Amino acid sequence: MVTNEIQAVKIDDDIPLHVAALVGCGVTTGFGAAVRVADVEPGDTVVVVGAGGVGMNAVQGARIAGASQIVAVDPGEYKREQAAKFGAHHTATSVEEAYDLVQDITRGVGADKAIICVGVVRGDIIGPVMSLVAKAGRVVVTGVSPMNDDQVTLSLFDLAMMNKELVGHIFGEQRAIADFPRIFSLYKEGSLRLDELVTRTYKLDQINDGWDDMREGRNIRGLIRF
Repeated sequence: MVTNEIQAVKIDDDIPLHVAALVGCGVTTGFGAAVRVADVEPGDTVVVVGAGGVGMNAVQGARIAGASQIVAVDPGEYKREQAAKFGAHHTATSVEEAYDLVQDITRGVGADKAIICVGVVRGDIIGPVMSLVAKAGRVVVTGVSPMNDDQVTLSLFDLAMMNKELVGHIFGEQRAIADFPRIFSLYKEGSLRLDELVTRTYKLDQINDGWDDMREGRNIRGLIRF
């Protein structure tokens, strides 16, 4: 492909191309959402809503940043099972179920950070996720919404009187030329699990099978090999 040189990052010869492909978007976005945008600190309780190709790396980022409790929320049984392998201590099928779980493990205080990584973010999920975090907690919107969605439901009291934060970002606020080498280093030392993200591989003429597997929640990441 033709691209501007500022968009190209040289990688070491020992980095597999399938790993580089993952880091080019989903890994970096999810990892950055946790370590930079949410600013997860050692001892934090973190909730990741959506445990797909982006959310699973938010789980990993929270683990690497030192979170003491990580809750992965996803309706898919397979994704919840995999989340435990990537660093989640607890799982829940919905935000509502996660609320009782978070209240229990934090003794009623609430989570420090929550990261929304669902495939399509709708405005009605913001309020329930805001309820998961404690006073001065931060909610990070990582998933993408339709461009014409302009309605959000949340408690303004939480923002004003509970000092909660709602923040957005793109690409985990990462800079490819500076942050890709760090991510690859974490992979090579075994801290960041990237090979395990690829559930299935496809040939180009199997791309529709990949779409179907994604929609049905059968993949963490599907990879097309040309």
